[in-house]
Amino acid sequence: MSLRGYIIRRVLYIIPLMLGITLMNFTLINISPGDPVIIRLGLIHCESEDCYNRAYNREAIEMGLLDESMYTVPWYSRYFDFVSDLLRFDFGSSWYYTKAGSGIPITKILEDHLFYSVILNIISFIVSLLLSTAIGVISATRMRSFWDKTLTIAMLVGYSMPLFWIAKLLMLGSYQLFNFTGVTNKDAFIKPLMLNGQFYKYLILPTLALTLGHLVFMARLMRSQLLEILRQDYVTTAKAKGVSNRGVIYKHAFRNGLLPIVTIIGNSLPGLLGGSVMIERVFGWPGIGTYFLNGALFRDYPLMMATNTIFPFLFLIARLLTDITYVFIDPRIKY
Repeated sequence: MSLRGYIIRRVLYIIPLMLGITLMNFTLINISPGDPVIIRLGLIHCESEDCYNRAYNREAIEMGLLDESMYTVPWYSRYFDFVSDLLRFDFGSSWYYTKAGSGIPITKILEDHLFYSVILNIISFIVSLLLSTAIGVISATRMRSFWDKTLTIAMLVGYSMPLFWIAKLLMLGSYQLFNFTGVTNKDAFIKPLMLNGQFYKYLILPTLALTLGHLVFMARLMRSQLLEILRQDYVTTAKAKGVSNRGVIYKHAFRNGLLPIVTIIGNSLPGLLGGSVMIERVFGWPGIGTYFLNGALFRDYPLMMATNTIFPFLFLIARLLTDITYVFIDPRIKY
């Protein structure tokens, strides 16, 4: 089978997988305890039970949980409506985030805030990938040296620290040194962003925190993989033939060690968004992570379904791109 045929087959596989994922998520969300209508009503002031019931029914109808005849809309009917809207790339309107009394379309939320999450994740991923490669090579080629021991201890310490704790430590250190916490304000997001110096200023700490969170994992993986490759017979043969250490590392060991690394990195790409949820929360970064988290906290079903649809889809796409990358790294792999 050609690579093109393999890609087409994998893309077709995504369709039933996504249907199964959305059905499972939709069912679990709807059978979980709690009433989203009560959460949306909040602390509404009503002098009588009848007043509260009218407000409850009005909100339930607007949210699509009741029809005009006050009958409960079955969950499977709402699921079919969700799938039909999804085919038009419409996730519906948020129940929690409203404007002028009506829910904000989730596509509008994504349009306004997805860029901030993407720019944060792309920069941190590229920086962590470059630094982890350098650290892994240094540690593997200088095993048991001062640098190897120092970097290994630093990686273990960093790996044992939760991401939000790293962010808090960076905030504390920045405040002590520069009287700057990194918590964003509206001035940082005045457009055009590329010409706004405040945007770059407030981008530094969230990017650094997210980079450190993923750097230690990638560096440990790179080091262990290179150490295993450097013990292989073909590396010993290359050294015996007079190949320089640089040639052995970058021509033989590094490329052959990329396959498992690409696999892990490909699987962790969607997880970058998951990590950015905490970072965005700590620094007040206006990405989609904060919105997704609030959607879960306040039982915003449309926003929860958007989250549980986008993340699995990104994971499946990342797996497909990972498999395609294998072909370019190792010519022996054929599809």
